[in-house]
Amino acid sequence: MTVLLEYLDGEEIFQRWDAAIICLSLMTAWTGTYASLTITDHLKHCIDRFWYVVFIILAGLALGVDTVWAMHFVGMQALSLDGGMTSGAGGAMTVKFEIAFTLISALAAWLICSVALHILSGRKAEDRHKIDREMVVRLLMAAALIALGVVVMHFMGMLSQSGNFDMEYNGWIVLGTSCIAAVAAVIVATIFSSPLLPPTTLTRVLAAAVVSAGVNGMHYGGMAAATYRVNLRKDVIVVPGSKALEMNGLYVAIFALWNVYLLSNVCDYYVREKIKRDEKELAVKDKVQAGLKLVTELPCPLFLVSAEDFLSMPEEELRSLHEGLRPTGKLLTLDTMDEVVQLKKTSRILFFSYEWLSWSKVGPNKIQLLAMKAAALNVAKELQVPTSQIHIWIDILSIPQKHAGMKAMAVDSLYAFAHCADVMVIVAPDCWHEDTGVKADALSYSERVWTRVEQLAHCSQHGVASMFIQTAETFCDLPDDWMETVCTVCDGNMTCCRNRHPKGCRCDKQTLVIPLLALYYNIYKQNLSGNPSEAAKFISDLIQRKGKDQMFPPNINIAQDTGITEVQELFGDTINRIEKIVVGANADLVMPAISFTELIDAQNGEFVVPAISFNQPVHCISCKL
Repeated sequence: MTVLLEYLDGEEIFQRWDAAIICLSLMTAWTGTYASLTITDHLKHCIDRFWYVVFIILAGLALGVDTVWAMHFVGMQALSLDGGMTSGAGGAMTVKFEIAFTLISALAAWLICSVALHILSGRKAEDRHKIDREMVVRLLMAAALIALGVVVMHFMGMLSQSGNFDMEYNGWIVLGTSCIAAVAAVIVATIFSSPLLPPTTLTRVLAAAVVSAGVNGMHYGGMAAATYRVNLRKDVIVVPGSKALEMNGLYVAIFALWNVYLLSNVCDYYVREKIKRDEKELAVKDKVQAGLKLVTELPCPLFLVSAEDFLSMPEEELRSLHEGLRPTGKLLTLDTMDEVVQLKKTSRILFFSYEWLSWSKVGPNKIQLLAMKAAALNVAKELQVPTSQIHIWIDILSIPQKHAGMKAMAVDSLYAFAHCADVMVIVAPDCWHEDTGVKADALSYSERVWTRVEQLAHCSQHGVASMFIQTAETFCDLPDDWMETVCTVCDGNMTCCRNRHPKGCRCDKQTLVIPLLALYYNIYKQNLSGNPSEAAKFISDLIQRKGKDQMFPPNINIAQDTGITEVQELFGDTINRIEKIVVGANADLVMPAISFTELIDAQNGEFVVPAISFNQPVHCISCKL
């Protein structure tokens, strides 16, 4: 307890300073500034309104409370009032801090710094890095507000001191301190402005040291403006009814450091979640881009045979497959989409879709082959064109069978091939599977996954008007409810699933994700534009009726030959992410709806591949101290 009997009422009191506490105040401001700089660095990339507000509040808390307010009250502990200048009395006076004024000063510093940071960073995310007139205006406004906040907070903090003393202020020193605060505020605002924000940890540490030195210089300069005189009557309380408590500077510093640590963890949580979201968005964009390339590019050349050659082709020549027909010159090879478009100006592409009915013999059986030749004649009659203006895609001639790499590329291109075709004929005469003896017809055909993919790809571009069914006796349009059944591609049957994925092999259904994502992207984008094609409207209605989860199941059950059934992700949440990409909620994917008629330049007839542009997400770094 301080002995005041020897002090004279009204005499000036000696001010003594503890160098260790001064160093502690420097460290407190340093760590607080570093945390605020790190949070603000993440803030400039923030496009989510909720997280923007959260980061503004956290950055303001780190700057206003951890840097300015905590440093001030740690620094106040460096001051010791000990000794009367007139009486020569000794004994340190107890200095307390008025609770109400102390809390008000903290709130004021927090609020003012948050508003100032919002002024600096409150532009659109894409404009925050620009150095222009608006940035300069914002910098000056924020600097003025920070200077005002620091001065107000400092002198409110000094007024919160309570004890047996009165304080007198030197106006010139107060003015000089205010000027120092103004200069320091400009420096702070400049450092915290988005275009000039320190980009690395080292520069941020150095910038935090500069800010800490400036804030502490203003603080201790402001402390020099005060003269303390003995008041033996009672403690001075500014706010009526408030109370005064002793404050330990070490505790304040510990509070500030823990606060910085907690803020850093909140920041790290956001960064980790943002990186996860960005990686998922980037993965979806990569998948969509890969799927779109299946339509705008040819991963594998498109091999076609003329209808005339096909009609006159004996079965033995057909059985020679792609490799046997290639030396005869009967295969037309189209290497680019430009060549496809050029061909489509003078000829029609007919796509045969059917199911293989043997495990040892590839391609159509005799009944199916006869139905295909009948279909080629029927298509020519339907389109009212000679067979010389029709080219045919059939798998065993159009897909290389011996070169494993080319075969895999061609199979992956089935979506594009079906998309390119002008007409699709489903070849489904009544016959029987050679090995299982199971009857094969239109029903068994409709249950196959690969044939469903082909039909959905063609229908999404051309609708059902260009799709026909050829049996042994009839050639007709699709039944009205046909696509209603086959549109749920993943409900179909696959050989790998029937064999229970031996040795843990990948399910072929998983290879369909990329092209089907591209299909949905194109359909959704067209419908969102308000001017979709009839085909896009038709597929969109199918999706609405069947449900997105049935058309694009999030997960898939994969039965293994070991007897274990695993649940693996198929589409996951990529459909919802594609919708966000299209509407521009999370990122900007620039890609017009794909239509072959739109891909042809109206003036010169050239094929135009639309630009695909992705804005890469920004991965923020950790802000732990």
